[in-house]
Amino acid sequence: MSKDENEIRVGIDIGGTFTDFVLLDASKQKLVLHKSLTTPSDPSRGAMLGIEALLKKAKIELCEVKQVVHGTTLATNSIIERKGANLGFLATKGFLDILEMGNEQRYDIHDLFLSYPEPLAPRSLRKEIDERIDRDGNVVTPINLEQVRCQIETLVQHDINALAICFLHSYANPIHEQIAKEFISENFPALKISISSEIHPQIREYERSSTVASNAYVQPLMSTYVTKFEEDLSSRGFQGDFHLIQSSGGLTAPKTASEVPIRFLESGPAGGVQSTAAVGKKIDRLDILSFDMGGTTAKAALVEKGVPKISPMMEVARTNRFKKGSGLPVFVPVIDMIEIGAGGGSIARVDALGLLKVGPESAGADPGPACYSKGGNLPTVTDASLLLGYLDPNYFLGGTMSLDKAAAVEAMTGLSKELGLSVLETARGIYDLVCENMAAAARVHIVETGRDPRRYAMVAMGGAGPLHAATVAGKLGIKEIIIPAASGTASALGFLGSPISYSVTKSKPILFDEFDVSVIENLLQQMAEECKSKIQEAGDAGNINVLRQADLRLVGQMHELTIDLPSRKLTTGSLEKISSAFFKEYQRRYTHVKDKANIEILNWHVTCSGQIPDCSGELNTKEQVSSAFKGTRGAWVTEHQEMFETPIYNRYSLDAGTKLTGPLIVEEDEATTIVPANFELNVDSDLNLVLRLNDHSPTRKTTFQNLTYEQQIKAITDDPVGLEIMWSRLVNIAEECWYAVIRTAYSLIIGEAQDFACEILDPTGRQIVHSPRAMPVFNLTLPIAVNAMLERFPLNSLDEGDILVTNDPWLCAGHLFDIAIAVPVFFNRKIIAFVGVVGHVSDIGGTKDSLNAREIFDEGFQIPPMKLYRAGEPNKDLLELLETNVRMPNQVLGDLYALVAAAMTGADRIKSFVEEYRLEDLKALTTVVQDKSEKAMRKSISETPDGTYEHTIQGDGLIGALTYPVQVEIKGDSISVKFDGAPPQLERGGSNCTLTYTKAHAAYPLKCIFSPEIPGNAGCYKPISVEAPAGSILNCDRPMSVNIRTRTGWYVGPNIYAALAEAAPYRVQAFTGLPSSAEFYGVDEDGKLYSDHLFQGGGQGASAAGDGKSALLYPTSAANTSVEMFEARVPALVLRKELVIDSGGAGRFRGGLGQVVSARKLKEDRNSCQIGIFPNGIHSEVQGLFGGKSGGQSRGIIHRKDDEQHDVGTGELTAIQEVAEVAELYIAGGSGYGDPLTRDYEYVRNDVLQGYISHKCAERVYGCKFKKDGTIDIDATETLRKSMQGSTS
Repeated sequence: MSKDENEIRVGIDIGGTFTDFVLLDASKQKLVLHKSLTTPSDPSRGAMLGIEALLKKAKIELCEVKQVVHGTTLATNSIIERKGANLGFLATKGFLDILEMGNEQRYDIHDLFLSYPEPLAPRSLRKEIDERIDRDGNVVTPINLEQVRCQIETLVQHDINALAICFLHSYANPIHEQIAKEFISENFPALKISISSEIHPQIREYERSSTVASNAYVQPLMSTYVTKFEEDLSSRGFQGDFHLIQSSGGLTAPKTASEVPIRFLESGPAGGVQSTAAVGKKIDRLDILSFDMGGTTAKAALVEKGVPKISPMMEVARTNRFKKGSGLPVFVPVIDMIEIGAGGGSIARVDALGLLKVGPESAGADPGPACYSKGGNLPTVTDASLLLGYLDPNYFLGGTMSLDKAAAVEAMTGLSKELGLSVLETARGIYDLVCENMAAAARVHIVETGRDPRRYAMVAMGGAGPLHAATVAGKLGIKEIIIPAASGTASALGFLGSPISYSVTKSKPILFDEFDVSVIENLLQQMAEECKSKIQEAGDAGNINVLRQADLRLVGQMHELTIDLPSRKLTTGSLEKISSAFFKEYQRRYTHVKDKANIEILNWHVTCSGQIPDCSGELNTKEQVSSAFKGTRGAWVTEHQEMFETPIYNRYSLDAGTKLTGPLIVEEDEATTIVPANFELNVDSDLNLVLRLNDHSPTRKTTFQNLTYEQQIKAITDDPVGLEIMWSRLVNIAEECWYAVIRTAYSLIIGEAQDFACEILDPTGRQIVHSPRAMPVFNLTLPIAVNAMLERFPLNSLDEGDILVTNDPWLCAGHLFDIAIAVPVFFNRKIIAFVGVVGHVSDIGGTKDSLNAREIFDEGFQIPPMKLYRAGEPNKDLLELLETNVRMPNQVLGDLYALVAAAMTGADRIKSFVEEYRLEDLKALTTVVQDKSEKAMRKSISETPDGTYEHTIQGDGLIGALTYPVQVEIKGDSISVKFDGAPPQLERGGSNCTLTYTKAHAAYPLKCIFSPEIPGNAGCYKPISVEAPAGSILNCDRPMSVNIRTRTGWYVGPNIYAALAEAAPYRVQAFTGLPSSAEFYGVDEDGKLYSDHLFQGGGQGASAAGDGKSALLYPTSAANTSVEMFEARVPALVLRKELVIDSGGAGRFRGGLGQVVSARKLKEDRNSCQIGIFPNGIHSEVQGLFGGKSGGQSRGIIHRKDDEQHDVGTGELTAIQEVAEVAELYIAGGSGYGDPLTRDYEYVRNDVLQGYISHKCAERVYGCKFKKDGTIDIDATETLRKSMQGSTS
């Protein structure tokens, strides 16, 4: 659509509390703003009233308006609040529960009581269809349309009004989804239908299922809303174009919003970033960090070369808003924003370590900060800003609201006493810490993309953005900040500067050396035509820009880089440019590319967009004001380290060309801008406030030059704010290392299942911090490994560029697959820290038949403590030996290089950190951090009654169950764990544990019980001692076999929970069904070797907090293996992956359900496929806590021809030769918590309705009788329960 230079356009942003309006009269270059309360029951009603008020203010009729652009959080809110459709879901037979299982990962390794979002389609409304397509798009089982009819008829009887369909590998061949959609549309025309091959045609079944379910869930509501909005505008005389803004920042037609509403989840915030881009282009700043801070959260996004950075996915409806993994993944193009819990209402508190914390909890608008005088009494960021003199208590929101300074002081006083600081020092700490939190999150976000934050300018907006922008920018090294006019309505204004656009993505995996130019060019052309039709549908008939991209990765890796493709027609000559661009970006982001690396392409993207309209204009506000200078008031000036009489200016009276030097404060109705003493302020021709750093010295920080070790400790201890900031920075460095491993790993077990850890340790090998998502067992074993390496290579024997390595099970993580490396961090020629990384490689040589291994020599390649690199040069002899002795050398060495690259990244970041704070080393900081963690752990232990707590659990032996006793003694503030009476070590089978591994599994549950919220380090574990008899299965001798030590070690934690249940009933959980993996190994029809794991978890044990989650990989931090990703790498066909009814242990709170997974060969190829199945928990059923029941047993079965079944017992390396043979693995559910006869009736009824328990189980175990209508017969149930209780008493 061509924009007339005289047209009038309106942007409308409907938020949760307020709706913002912007009118742009292009003929007069005039902006008119309006803000009104949102009407939640019908957001369009408030919008129409607001439009009327806006037009009245502008003296314009609606019929004169040529374009209305609308953004709304309606779709997001409907998912969060569960106000969407009554959703039905169709899945491939055998995969009913993909939507509920998710990735089976724990997003917080120390929190036993995590909550997860419920699936948008409950199990009772999910149905299976007998159909199957393989990884290559071939039809294995044709779709059964009669079954489709029957299933839809059943769903319609349950009043569904929307349907989502996700069949396996529909991205490769959508035919079955298309047939089903067409058939259902013809026979059930009232249903709104979404199919995954249209909404998100990319590999990974859970992510595709979640995305299509989310789209279908909001489709009826969004369709009705958009139609009504159009009709309301039309009825009021509007004759122009109506557009909605997508999460990617582009505009589109209402029809698209009705069909693909999932593209509009983040439409409001997208406008703010588009506004940033428009401001940047106008002032010739194309690389910008957009910073938007409001009352509850802060958001940041990158704009590069004038274009917002786009991410392929987001999470919605998080149960823990600021923790990744706690929400529903939705894959749509979305402006890449980070969100943290830092806003004006963020609450300040003291944590268990005595450190200051700010957010993510917020006082919100009601009751709000203490200074609002609406009943809030907790100290917040706004209270701190008021006490620092940054806010005028009589001019908040332009004088429409007054702030109570005395109430802020009262709220701050209690906190200041806890910290041992004055009220002013506490307020300064809150302000500084919230700025550090925002800067840290932005830093990680920017650095993860391989960029340097110092090369960006910042555009700040939102009610609290300009108040904190200069301090945040200073912490990031950003030297220029722009506060645009109308910053309080930036999103609505950004809508008017957004082009009409549309994106299409398709999966078509190819190897780069098999790149068929004509086929791919044809695909890209088809995608472009689809995009262009959407652009034209939205009314833009002008020139259309086409951006073509692809997701590339090295062959075998799990994650991709998005690379721009040539805009012109692809030719064979284009290939070198594409590969060169990929290698250049890979090396910039991660590390050098190893020799002879091959590339594969996974996904293809096409984005078409129209022209970018001009949204610049001036606000007509000067008629209401006079002098710019308002006076002075006392405000804290960091550079002066005192309260200082600071000049105050009225923004509306500042003329273009005004130049001022800080410190000063600029006030406007919607925001306050702080200009520090080391910044100067310029007002440009568009009346933007431009802040530039005029002092190139670093922002003031705590420094420790010329202080003794003891003085440094005192200085750090006396500054709880500075300590929290420095500690968090180190955690962020470890997290950056974690991301580097994920992005560059080759194996499913590291790149997909995330079986690795990253840590920072002091020069003596004691842990300082670890990545929050580290594999728990590594948090104890990696420091032991580093200590062992240091014993072999003392500090004085190490040179810069050296990297140490070992996989010794007695020194490291208990079996040979876990390879640990340590990179010494040199600063001023001395070692100040180590970065340690450990990962589980996919192969280490040795036998695949672990149950018959008798010695470590049978199990693979041993690496004693050695130098992997010497002065920066790789140990080629060691690498060649490793390459020769493993089955998948490219995968194993690729993973090893990923660990090295991550550790080197961490070392560089630590050096920058030390330089920034002018430290000589980390010794004093380490001492304080570890001491505080130790004190907090001891305090929590001491609050538990002294005594010796004992329990015995049964686990798997080779033939039958083994008995494992544990004795946990609490004495004062320390704990000792002993395993007296443990079974002797086994002569074969690999179930033995080294003492290092046993110690790790004993300390981990104690950390979860006593200090789950404290960042882990060596101090947490000092109060804990662990002993096990030498020569026992928990402290085996060298060289016993240890390869599958998890089948023993994983019982240690549940044993300790049970022992401490009486002492800490609300801090433990019942036994969780132990995870298991099936390893597939062989040669495919092309002669290529494959070796990969299929990971899956059991049911989580219940607790006093509620039912356990079904399918969870406890006690690990691992994720499951995507079925589609697994099949893409292994010539196998997974037939089932679903929950098992009645497998959740009964109790007042039920254990999560276990699952069953089965697979066969993909096709007949005369090659055998070896499968290693070693189920955990086949010889015992672990009872729950306080009367809770067991979640059953695990088992593995091989289905041979002619219905012959072979039970693998304890485990077996077996082979299947034909497609008729099937390997099947059942994983136990979690145990229950409390007496099943006390379970709430409604919980039992819902369990039956959803198919989690059978009617028989409901009556036999829970004592519940049902009526014919499906409700519980209360009288009959009470009678039955009394009789059952009597029979067991």
